[in-house]
Amino acid sequence: MILKEPIPNPQMVRKFYFLDYIFILLQSCKNHENKSVIFLNFKILKDKERLGESKYRKLTIEQSDLSLKQEQRYFYTYEQVIIEAVSYELVKNNNNKLTLTETGMECLSLGEKDRRLFYERLLLLMEKKYFAFFDLINLCYSENKTKNGLLIFPIYSPRKLGFEKSNMKTNGDIISYSNKLKKKLENDIVNFLQQNIDLQNANEILLQSLFSDGLLTKELDKLFDGEKYNSIIIRFRKYWLNYFLNKIYNYKHSFETFNIWVERGKQLGIIHTTEFYPNFDGRLVYPTSIITNKSNNKDLINVFSYENGQKLFIHKLQWNQDNQDSFVDSLVEIYFDLKRTRGTHFVRISDLRERVCYKRRIPSFIFNEFIEKIYNRNLKGETKVQISLEADRLPYETNAMYLKREPVSINGQYKNIIAIDYRK
Repeated sequence: MILKEPIPNPQMVRKFYFLDYIFILLQSCKNHENKSVIFLNFKILKDKERLGESKYRKLTIEQSDLSLKQEQRYFYTYEQVIIEAVSYELVKNNNNKLTLTETGMECLSLGEKDRRLFYERLLLLMEKKYFAFFDLINLCYSENKTKNGLLIFPIYSPRKLGFEKSNMKTNGDIISYSNKLKKKLENDIVNFLQQNIDLQNANEILLQSLFSDGLLTKELDKLFDGEKYNSIIIRFRKYWLNYFLNKIYNYKHSFETFNIWVERGKQLGIIHTTEFYPNFDGRLVYPTSIITNKSNNKDLINVFSYENGQKLFIHKLQWNQDNQDSFVDSLVEIYFDLKRTRGTHFVRISDLRERVCYKRRIPSFIFNEFIEKIYNRNLKGETKVQISLEADRLPYETNAMYLKREPVSINGQYKNIIAIDYRK
């Protein structure tokens, strides 16, 4: 028997990150068939779920009287969600009518019981069609074996490297920033990827493109157009992000495609990604799953089987005494490390979560589940440490537009700072 090797085609998906979009489409189709009526319901649910076009949930709700541009943006997203839902045979699109299929009704029923059940079912449909996670997980492990699949995407603003915007006025100032950035990136590649890569040629290509486009000149003492400062810095950021993805990690598709599947993988517990890892400037991406033929580890749960005999396993800690004890040990170790560097008793749960998830290679939703259970055991005096959780200032109490760092829901209440001490 010849085993069929998966052929990934992740580039076929459209631009939306949240899998909840598909769920609210199914909800909208539950009692209606007319596409215009479904769209009205889709918009309501989109705001209720605080889904935006970015990879972050919205903290603000759009006005009821949308502008033409906003309406068109909503409708574009709606159409893209329909296309993907049809490809999974969740809905049928007949002229001006949308109807749920048997599979669609089954997925909707699962999601109404538990949203994570819906995610798990959708994972099967997505991977069967695109093999995007097969592609992504194998990429991570092949490109950084020594650090269990870690991919880094460093981002350093001029200020991070000691260049104040008010003092950057000449072409020479930008070129000095460029050279210092190159050296910093080379050091990160050595430290995180254990590779020595000379970025001199790549840096010269970037500068040449800025010269060619008239954003800079080679006359070092000459002033550049200050109004183009932000455009120039954005060019640096985009160039090096794409360089790392395509040249260092050898990813065959666009950064947009990479982002879509990484963000979806995070929701599913397959990949973790963050732009807020403590003491790192940029983005980290690493797998919280493995692809292998078999595993005897009870914490690795098989979520997909490929025709070549390999299986996709997600690292889901089982709620047993060994895992509880080791989880608490990780909490305590990392909490005191953060406390020591921050000099405060309370630290951000989001910072603690990032460090624990990386150390244990677990999805963030597993951390959330464990911290709630451990906290409740703590209230009963069943843990060796005392844990205090407070709300502090939650994201929706600020003027922010997007929820970039989610608090943890503990017994139905959001908490975002934590203090830990040993019991006396």
